[in-house]
Amino acid sequence: MSLRGPTFLCLAILALPAPAWAAASEDPDWPCIQRLVPRISAAQVWAGPEPDPASWQGDIEVSRLASKLAARRTPLGEAEQLVEAFAEAQPGGSANLKLTALFGRTLQAINQDRASIIAGIKRFAARQRSLAERIRETRAKLKATESGETDDAELIEQLTWDQRIFDEREHSMTYLCEQPVLLEQRAFALGRTIYFFVED
Repeated sequence: MSLRGPTFLCLAILALPAPAWAAASEDPDWPCIQRLVPRISAAQVWAGPEPDPASWQGDIEVSRLASKLAARRTPLGEAEQLVEAFAEAQPGGSANLKLTALFGRTLQAINQDRASIIAGIKRFAARQRSLAERIRETRAKLKATESGETDDAELIEQLTWDQRIFDEREHSMTYLCEQPVLLEQRAFALGRTIYFFVED
């Protein structure tokens, strides 16, 4: 079977290099152009003292509020109101300690969420690498059959389908890669909000 006309054109287009989906990174499994920050430190997003995990251990009120603040579905405006109500409800002299504990637990929750997302992105990227390798192998097989010795219609269909899946996943990758950064921004906003109610 000769590769001419529309079939040849289709293969020529599919043979073009795919958009770069793996950014240069110290971590070879990280595919995003955004810099990988595995964990947000308190110093990055908080102007107060370093939170002590012991300060929120067993504190159900702090843990519940922190979980709500960390949840992406909670608007930042609502989060500010919740923090204000929490600060006003604290007995005199204990507000700062409670607010620091609240921030620490909130940051812990956000870091846990980010770690899960980052792990998911790496798994997604590994599947993309496997698919990219299969696309390369299929292209190599098609090139080997250009002599017309075998029927390559099935290979062309597989290549077209795999390329389509790869490209659709690329659009998803763009969205996924933004999520750790958005959580970092949320941590900063919440750190600023909570610290606003800390008394000098």
